[in-house]
Amino acid sequence: MGYFSIEAEQAVLGAILKSPDLIYETALQPEKFYHAGHRIIFEQMILLRDAEKKIDFVSLVASLGDQMQELGGTSYLLQLSQSVPTVANFTEHERIVNSKYLMRTGMESLGEVYGAGLDNPAEFAAELMDIAEKIGDESRIKEGFVHIRDGLENHFNQLQEKKYSDKPIGFSTAGTALDRITGKWQRQTLNIIAARPSVGKTAFMLNNARKNASEGMAVAMFSLEQPESQLYDRMVAAECLIEGERIRTGQLRDEEWAKYVTAFTKMVELNLYIDDTPGLSIQEIRSAVRKLKKKHPDLIVFLDYLQLVRGGKKFDNRNMEVGYVSTSLKQMARENDIPVVALAQLSRGVEQRQDKRPMMSDLRESGNIEQDADTITFLYRDDYYDKETEKKNIIECIVAKNRNGGVGTAEMINMKQYGKFADLDISHHELKDRRQGA
Repeated sequence: MGYFSIEAEQAVLGAILKSPDLIYETALQPEKFYHAGHRIIFEQMILLRDAEKKIDFVSLVASLGDQMQELGGTSYLLQLSQSVPTVANFTEHERIVNSKYLMRTGMESLGEVYGAGLDNPAEFAAELMDIAEKIGDESRIKEGFVHIRDGLENHFNQLQEKKYSDKPIGFSTAGTALDRITGKWQRQTLNIIAARPSVGKTAFMLNNARKNASEGMAVAMFSLEQPESQLYDRMVAAECLIEGERIRTGQLRDEEWAKYVTAFTKMVELNLYIDDTPGLSIQEIRSAVRKLKKKHPDLIVFLDYLQLVRGGKKFDNRNMEVGYVSTSLKQMARENDIPVVALAQLSRGVEQRQDKRPMMSDLRESGNIEQDADTITFLYRDDYYDKETEKKNIIECIVAKNRNGGVGTAEMINMKQYGKFADLDISHHELKDRRQGA
């Protein structure tokens, strides 16, 4: 099949000559016509429309002027007007013209990428993905208006399904108070967890991942900062309530070994996947997620951390690259119908203020993060800055942005020695019993 259809182009132009009001309904532009003469004719039709003049044989001949002879004279216009017996298939002919245009531009873009002589596979993949996304976006059929009756019937069915379904609505966060504020993490959302280094972002992520997996979800973790073995140390410590240092050195007491074996038998059954490849590009991450989603429909993705992901191609500055990654993560959430939770570093600006609770402006390197995110939660520990604070071992989860709900602060217990987070209303007796294996 060729990358143009002269017949479809003729049918579009002929239909407009037969029924001039179609010029107000079409979304085509002159450059989408392959035949040079057809581009000129359609361009003149657009000019007549914008000048609020009727499009007919006489006005079009006058508008074309001297160009008329180059196009084959008035006989060609007559041929066009007679080329379609009915305008009933106008939409289909319009679709063909648009599809052929997308194929031509796609092949031209591929030729440019080939001609650029790229020798980096990741950069090459990034360029190909950009081309594919652009063609996909432009070829997507636009549904247009939806009558409220149809929309509300669909809404009713969804609401009924939520009411009577056994499946949980949304993916749980680390704590019930945080769940109440955020409404949990929903599908097709990008959720940012941001803090300064050493506040507890990774531990918070691991607590979340473990909770989601225990609730029957599949979890994918991309750890660009820490190796897989360190994540296992931290997850086991939090699960068993054994001090992290004892896990790292292997110096476990007999009762701790028993707790470890019990946790081991539970954790190996979880659908939890870790990729600790350093320097991953966003294209590699999207490809891996797409494959895993085919195996596990109920999937949530965690990323540690956003600013370490490579854009996979050249950018004018660092802000543009981080913005590209942020937008790509949002697209990944939408196209796979999953929640994506990405950790993010905050700038040093936090340290310069008297109140060191983070703000939106502290997000490092790109305003796109704030724009793309559906929720943004900052982690803050007062004992990180003030050793004498009354809020020892308390972490504040500050929900600063929530596109589909409220904002506020949820407090949780932060047991740093275990890398464990717990709801604030858990009693000290309960925690003591857990540590002792009761």
